[in-house]
Formats: sequence, structure tokens, C-alpha cells
Amino acid sequence: MSDELLQAYETLDLPPGAALDDVKAAYRDLAKVWHPDRYQHEPMRLQQRAERMLKQITAAYQLILSAGAASPNAAPIPMDFGRLWGYIDESGATVIHPQFEEARAFDEGLAAARTVGKWGFIDHAGEFVITPLYDEAGDFHEGLAAVLWRGKWGYIDRTGAFAIIPRFQAAEPFQNGVARVRLGARAGEVDREGRVVFDATSGRHLED
Repeated sequence: MSDELLQAYETLDLPPGAALDDVKAAYRDLAKVWHPDRYQHEPMRLQQRAERMLKQITAAYQLILSAGAASPNAAPIPMDFGRLWGYIDESGATVIHPQFEEARAFDEGLAAARTVGKWGFIDHAGEFVITPLYDEAGDFHEGLAAVLWRGKWGYIDRTGAFAIIPRFQAAEPFQNGVARVRLGARAGEVDREGRVVFDATSGRHLED
């Protein structure tokens, strides 16, 4: 491994040969810290330092990628710009203008974002494809996302339609066709048709 590549790993505070997922995570974390848009209202010396740091971080990241597998077309990266959230790309450029009260990473092509106190889902262009109506929202897994609607959790599909009507006090992401839920004092698993099998300790039975 060349000295230049070793330095690149050091810049990202990673051990040489770190996994690609760790490299991406380190870059995203450092890009959030040093993105110049976060320093617009700071003294010029801090703005200039942020620009230098982001260039170093980006150069190190790109060098590591070029030494291994080519970087796939990556989803925009959520970033806290100080007062609002937006998204940057892997070069550190702003690709979705900061406009959200909170925003999360893309999953299955959509990202949960909050505006005017409500959560919806945006596409890679930053447009809401699922209207922000929900008090809370999970991320998409297996084509469904948990959302909190009028005090109850349910699941929507990628069109924003309810696949499972809200009735739960808690709802986790789908994995292998089922999701953990809580209905009253009982916990169990719900399938994609909305059928719940409660845990034995809750009195195991099926509820439609």
C-alpha cells in the first residue's frame, strides 16, 4: 500500500484496508462536520479552513475508492446545515438545498424528511413523493414504512397508501416478511396482510 493511500486512510481516521462501508461512513461524518455551508456566518478564516478540510477529505475518499471497487451511484447524503437539513453528494457538493427540519438517509430510493412538524418521503431530487402528514416515520424496508398517524402506528407502501391500517402502539421495520409490533399490552409480529401473531407470553393467537 502506497504512502499516499496510507495517508488517505489516516485523513479519514481509518485503519488501512478498512471496509468500504466504513470508508463511506467516515467520509459522510467528516463531510457533515466540515461542509463550508455550515460556516457561512463564521469568520472568513473558519470558512477557508472548512473548504480546505473538505477538499482533503474528499480527495482522500476518492483515492481510496479508486484503489478498490468503483463507487456505485450513491444516494444523496443527509446533512445538518445548522438550522435546516439538506443533502450532499459524495464529492461534498450540495445536491438538495437545506429546507427540512430533519432528514434521514435514503433507503429503497426514498428518504424520510420532516417539514412543518410532519414527516413525509422525498426522492433523490428532494421532492416529496409521499406527502408529509405523519407525526413520526420509519424508513422503508421490504417496500413498507412504519408511520405514526393520529396516535397509532401503521405501514404505508411506496405510493403513500396504507398497506396496514394504523392501530399499533409501536411498530418496527419489516424483516423477512414480518415486523415486530405492539398492540395494547401485547407484542407480536405482523405480516404484510396485517395479520398479527402475538408472542406466547402475550397469549398467542392470530388477529386480523
